[in-house]
Amino acid sequence: VNKFSKGEDNHEWDLLAMRFLSINSIVDPWVFAILRPPVLRFMRSVLCCQVTRSSQDRQTPSPTNTKLE
Repeated sequence: VNKFSKGEDNHEWDLLAMRFLSINSIVDPWVFAILRPPVLRFMRSVLCCQVTRSSQDRQTPSPTNTKLE
């Protein structure tokens, strides 16, 4: 990157890019291991069940089920 810039050799951007690449190579396998499809399906089922339970606990009548007299 610094080869195309005019001026002094400033290696701060190069070091920042190298740090990002090294962190990225460490984090990527963990992200793929944690967010694999079975885990995502499990998380979705847990979240959907909690949302369904909380909506059933309220038991508020919906406008389509109420009778107009």
